[in-house]
Amino acid sequence: MIPEGTSQPGLSIVIPSWNGRALLEKFLPTAVGAAAAFEAACRQPSEVVIADDASEDDTRAWLAAQFPDVRFESSGEGAGPIGFAPTANRGVRAARYALVYVVNNDVALEPTTLPPLAAHFVSPRVFAVASQVYDYDTGVLSGAGQLGEFRCGFLGIHRRYFVPSPSEAVGPWLTLFATGGSSLFDREKFLALGGFDESFAPFGWEDVELSLRAWKQGFELRYEPRSSVWHQFSSTIAPRFSRREAREIYERNRLLAHWLHLETPAQAATHAAFLLAKCLAAACIGRVEIWSAVAQAVKRRDDLRAKRRELRATQQRALSELLDQIAEELTRPGVKLLDRSSTPVRAYSRSGRSRADGFAQHGERAGL
Repeated sequence: MIPEGTSQPGLSIVIPSWNGRALLEKFLPTAVGAAAAFEAACRQPSEVVIADDASEDDTRAWLAAQFPDVRFESSGEGAGPIGFAPTANRGVRAARYALVYVVNNDVALEPTTLPPLAAHFVSPRVFAVASQVYDYDTGVLSGAGQLGEFRCGFLGIHRRYFVPSPSEAVGPWLTLFATGGSSLFDREKFLALGGFDESFAPFGWEDVELSLRAWKQGFELRYEPRSSVWHQFSSTIAPRFSRREAREIYERNRLLAHWLHLETPAQAATHAAFLLAKCLAAACIGRVEIWSAVAQAVKRRDDLRAKRRELRATQQRALSELLDQIAEELTRPGVKLLDRSSTPVRAYSRSGRSRADGFAQHGERAGL
């Protein structure tokens, strides 16, 4: 384990994985290739680290035989899976280099994925930079610059913008959060803030919460449209959790993030009113997972109060200020709101070169 604060120049790719042999067989070669391309382009060392979450398949033996240079960090046999946040945190702590690309095991990279991200860290303010994410199966752009708004008592995080011609536009571009599935982090800043909140295990909202924490501490998070990846969605959660379990976990963590980061009495009152309405509506249609999520979140109120006090003591930026700053990205030249009529389509090519962009018209997929 590399001590905190002693990172060497270079880039580590950290891939959290649970029973991921089949996915790694498909996607790991793209990460290894991207690491080699980074070394050639940036003249700095790289490594690939599998942060394994107590897998019961033959991931370790397969890696040793097929990718002996890939490091394997395990949470321990017999311990059982502990979830994304603690597994990713362990991988970042184990990483040798100053920049750490945390990426899911069901994501394909290309040779040009990493260098545009690394270039941002000449600024000491940068905490993380997020790649542009396409759907692996359809090629539709699904992850870009993340916008945010406080509406109907909740923080909306699903509006996005993109930059159709980044070579003709002037960056950098800001994002509300850097996804834990395909973003480059400053290792020392990540560890100094405590990494992903491990109480959010097994998954969900840990990347949003960490991003809000980083923004509030005065750091900056960016989106880089010249860095692309392709995500095979629902490959890791669906085999382990039912839809009802996944919704319950997501709603619990969504509440935890809100109760940590909402700041004003008006925000709290609006949130409480809409949460009550949501619970009553859910009861009418038999969706009891929201009630279970609330109960689980309430049990953690003492821990939440302590974390809120700690956050407020060092906070440099208010949530409302942050949301306004991110919203201004839409007013910049060369920026478009990502919606059904404007969605770019870019298919992944196994040769390492993706096909040229197309645009979906009126929500229909463009021909590839």
